[in-house]
Amino acid sequence: MTEHRSRPGSAAATGLTLPVTAAVAAFVVLAWLPLLLALGAGEESGGWHEEAGIALGLVGLSLLLLQFAHSGRWDLVSGRSGIDVTMRFHRAAAILVLVMVLLHPVLFVLPLLLDDPARGLAQLHAMFTSPRMTAGRIAWIALVATVILALGRRLMPYQHWRLLHGLGALVAAGAGVWHAIEVGLYSAFLPLAVLWWAGLAGAGMLLAWAWGWKPWRAARAGWRIGAVTPLGPGYWELRLTGPTPPHFAAGQFFWLAFGRAAPWNENPFSLACAPGARDLRFVIREAGDRTRALGTLPAGLPVRLDGPHGVFTLERAGPGPLLLVAGGAGIAPILSVVHALDATDDARPVALLHAAPTPDHLVCRAEVMAIAERRGWRCRFLAEEGAPEGGMQGRPNREVLAELLRGGAAAEVTAMVCGPEPMTMAVIRDLEALGVPSGRIVYEQFDYA
Repeated sequence: MTEHRSRPGSAAATGLTLPVTAAVAAFVVLAWLPLLLALGAGEESGGWHEEAGIALGLVGLSLLLLQFAHSGRWDLVSGRSGIDVTMRFHRAAAILVLVMVLLHPVLFVLPLLLDDPARGLAQLHAMFTSPRMTAGRIAWIALVATVILALGRRLMPYQHWRLLHGLGALVAAGAGVWHAIEVGLYSAFLPLAVLWWAGLAGAGMLLAWAWGWKPWRAARAGWRIGAVTPLGPGYWELRLTGPTPPHFAAGQFFWLAFGRAAPWNENPFSLACAPGARDLRFVIREAGDRTRALGTLPAGLPVRLDGPHGVFTLERAGPGPLLLVAGGAGIAPILSVVHALDATDDARPVALLHAAPTPDHLVCRAEVMAIAERRGWRCRFLAEEGAPEGGMQGRPNREVLAELLRGGAAAEVTAMVCGPEPMTMAVIRDLEALGVPSGRIVYEQFDYA
């Protein structure tokens, strides 16, 4: 798959979205809401270790249910921050939930564990294997397995992992709610019980929306493959034809599913065309089974679109000079920006750098050069193995970037950087050293698994 990462900021939102601060505030309030409701239950307090164990269980289950809200490419949650930021938060929250769930049963026997480890472990085992704890045991095992699979997701095909991930999370959430209501000291309190059932229903509805309603609606939109054309070694141009193109901003991407692919069998690809283009165009590098089979896909094959997504957009660049830096397949969203600037007759100064392993991998070079020459932009092309015609051999470095920034104030430049993570991070460090403010560096990284 292709994983997109970009700096948070104002996105080119296409629907109702929450401001980042509002989304964070809502998350914090909902995560702690079970504890606030538990205070009104009027139950007798146990020892501090029992209360701590209960608190971890309540907050951990709340966080688990909230995971569904920021894992389904829901614009309301990720439209402002970007899916990349949302997914990083999702992974961090999953680790936190796992720690809470692992510690939840341990705290109930903690004093005994510290005083007599053998007896403490025996009591922990008895508690864990008790028939009364069946639901909790299922939730515990399902959550641990789901997180472990997530940490090792590159060891299996993405679509298999995504299916197991969604089902595992749903089992953990359902069993967790069952456990909380069946044996929880506070969860029998009606307001808290209602909260758990509402949260579980919401999680199920979000999964049904992501894997049911959205794919069904996308399949009815009528998008089909117009053409698949080779661009260079391992690179393809994909054109989709269909109804009036959806609104998108230059630099955004769509998740695509070909033919009768399952709802969890999708791949994200960046657009390489300007907003308003009649057909949707993508430039794609072979990186897995799906992308290696692009050349075999026939014209007319139905395609499902989910998007647009992403905050790597021209709208975030402001009015000043632009520096566009692409590495390998990172040229796709940069092409979208290039064509948008050309289509709108944007007069701002632009410099562009495209780097690739070999000259043959500098795809769409003639296309970029034609626009750059007509508009008076500065362009540099780099290849690690051999110098391309009119270009240089080597990798992006501070000297090349300084030459492209020459003649303008670095503090006024907005840099848009897209490519492999090592290159992107190195370019960002060099740009900051050259005086480009970190807040004016928009970046997107491609991580193929």
